[in-house]
Amino acid sequence: MNDQMRIEFEWLDRETGSEIDRAFFASIGLAVGEEYLTRIEDLGAKTVRNHMRGCAWRLATWFAANWWRLRWEPVPARWTKDADWRLAHSIAAAGGGYVWPNAIFASDGDYLEIAALPNPIGVAFEPIRYINLVHARITAAEFERKVDEFMENVLSRLQSLRLQDECLPELWAEVLTERHDPSATQRRKLEAMAGFDPDAAPDELLKELLEDDEQLGENALAEVAAETRHATGQALKTIRDLGRSRESPKPGGFRASMPALPAPQSVLNDGDQPWQRAGSLARHARKHWDLGNKPIESSALAKLLGTAASIFTGESTVKTHMPLGLRTEKSGTLDIYLDRPFPTTRRFAVSRLLGDYLYFTNQERLLPATHAKTSRQKFQRAFAQEFLCPIDALLEKIQTTQPDEDDISEAATHFHVSPLMVRTTLVNHGQLEREALNWTD
Repeated sequence: MNDQMRIEFEWLDRETGSEIDRAFFASIGLAVGEEYLTRIEDLGAKTVRNHMRGCAWRLATWFAANWWRLRWEPVPARWTKDADWRLAHSIAAAGGGYVWPNAIFASDGDYLEIAALPNPIGVAFEPIRYINLVHARITAAEFERKVDEFMENVLSRLQSLRLQDECLPELWAEVLTERHDPSATQRRKLEAMAGFDPDAAPDELLKELLEDDEQLGENALAEVAAETRHATGQALKTIRDLGRSRESPKPGGFRASMPALPAPQSVLNDGDQPWQRAGSLARHARKHWDLGNKPIESSALAKLLGTAASIFTGESTVKTHMPLGLRTEKSGTLDIYLDRPFPTTRRFAVSRLLGDYLYFTNQERLLPATHAKTSRQKFQRAFAQEFLCPIDALLEKIQTTQPDEDDISEAATHFHVSPLMVRTTLVNHGQLEREALNWTD
């Protein structure tokens, strides 16, 4: 379910502080759906309320300064150790001496996930304590719309009060100008997905991403940037070396003939989430290829791809940071490179690339299967899960509402997948509890 985001504010009187702080002091409420990120316990007044008191100008400046990274940058691995990412994605960094909520925004390109964590009890130096645990999801369009509205209100007040401010108006005007310029938008998007603030990425890296001499594809390059971040340049060098090789494919890879699937778009609903569309496509593929709900043996998967089953048991890998496919000059064929030697991991990676090939029709040369939490990668993983381990067949195999580790291990062996994939599939379909989103661990 996708909720609406609200940024509520009511101007308050304040006699101390800077001219900006006095003019923009407000009761501020941030909410998604019915849940307030700003629900607080006021320790001095001994009350609970949905709004905090702070400076709306400082919140607006934080949104404007981090707009591109908020809009496009996914959560990286081990984000809790990444101070730079947290400064750009947590409202707590809005500063100004105010106690802002520990609310985090992370984009997958199409949607933003929002998490707010309550403050621990007993922090003596803070007069208020945020008490709501919130996990929510909004569309990127909703985020843009509500931040735009909030910014218009702040800038309108700034103008009506005739306050001097050379920071926020110029900063936001630059953001809006770039948003209406396709080439500038692409540049800022790539910077953000690689983990850089505007104009902070190395010129050479941006040149590689924007010029794309090997025609790998701008969407594919953005996925690579989201995966490898500040190491994107080295990752691209490895991928381009594979693409330029005269050997077909280069050692460590194999050639696959991708199977045809008539009318894949006919089973998809535009209103569905990426993983829902992925599940529909996987079931459609299984039905068309007469796979039913039975486990797919490695020999059958290899036959489907026109290659040898030994690709799943072999240990040849390439140092690409991710599994990937490169389209060849022959239509319908990919040179596939895998980065890990484990059979279940290789089956899962190949299935992800198969789903990507069937669904994304942009004909870009590079098909990456990264670990980044983008919409495209969520689709790939959901397709591979349903393709290799259909939820209906999995539930029939387990036959219990409280599977233990033995049940999960047995099911994993039956479907030739990892125990982790079985657990993930059960969690995603509400059969096992999930205490929090993966990126808030």
